[in-house]
Amino acid sequence: MKSYDSIIIGGGVIGSTIAHCLAEQGLHVAILEKNDIASGASHAAAGLLGVQAEWDEYDPLYDMARKSRALFPKVAEKIREKTGIDIGYEAKGIYRIAHTEEEWQRIKEIRTWQIAAGEEAVLLSSEEVRKVEPNVSSEIVGAVYYPTDGHVLAPALTKGQALAAAASGAEIFEYTTVLQIVVKDEKVTGVQTTEGFFPCKQVCITTGAWSTPFLKQFNKNYGTYPVKGEVISLKSNRPLLKAPLFLKRFYIAPKRYGKYVIGATMEPHSFQEQVKASSVADILQRAFSILPALQDATWDRTWAGLRPESNEGRPYMEAHPTIQGLFVSTGHYRNGILLSPFVGEYMANKMVGNYVY
Repeated sequence: MKSYDSIIIGGGVIGSTIAHCLAEQGLHVAILEKNDIASGASHAAAGLLGVQAEWDEYDPLYDMARKSRALFPKVAEKIREKTGIDIGYEAKGIYRIAHTEEEWQRIKEIRTWQIAAGEEAVLLSSEEVRKVEPNVSSEIVGAVYYPTDGHVLAPALTKGQALAAAASGAEIFEYTTVLQIVVKDEKVTGVQTTEGFFPCKQVCITTGAWSTPFLKQFNKNYGTYPVKGEVISLKSNRPLLKAPLFLKRFYIAPKRYGKYVIGATMEPHSFQEQVKASSVADILQRAFSILPALQDATWDRTWAGLRPESNEGRPYMEAHPTIQGLFVSTGHYRNGILLSPFVGEYMANKMVGNYVY
């Protein structure tokens, strides 16, 4: 039976990126995915690279996010060269807008510490916003423009990383559910799956909201849970926005072919992926109040994704303290797409550094 150096459990953006980075370093890698590649949260994500738009206050993940955002031009080029896939990378910035005076004061405070941290953040009045984005509502109090934020097509990024991994020698096994990580004498020896046993020396858990059963091998308190987010896509035959608008974890993102991705709701601990009619109504009402011209757009589709939040409120990205060859990288919540380039390199280097030949 074929043996692997490293097995990645989960074919989302984090797992696919780690697999790509490992394969580029010469390891024989397999991705085991219980459904299709990019079928979970990575498929549902809007793909915003909103380092400054997302972070209200400084924390250690902020620096990681900044480093990761800077890697996207290289990632986009590499994936295009190796697979022909265009991940839709655009660095046109993001506007964080304020609907009320309270929000206006808040985003100005956020701007202050971000500038002190070395980032660009341009303060715009309501009139200045509408000079560059004339379709934005006149009720907007103001905005802060983050020129180095951007966005990608999340499914294309994820599939691109998986196929780039394959181009570097990795193998992909879809519809292969991992039942057990097999450990002998405190060393990983392989994984038992619905398709048989896969021998290996290393395993990395990247199973998003479904990670809890595997995480118990690390710590009984470790776990992940889903935060459901519902999203709408509309189409317009005329351009309405140049760059995404962001407001209190709500966004309107212009995509290719006249599409506008709008979302998202937040429902913790729900594995239910159906979209509620009430959520659609709420999202549309909010979107129309920000960008009234969307009322003339046509319907495209709606969907829901299950963001993986961790019990600790931070991602798990570590090696097991006693079991040789066992690693985890999950629980990236709203920022899996954004953090994936940095996390891929970080985890691959950690795994290569701990590899036993």
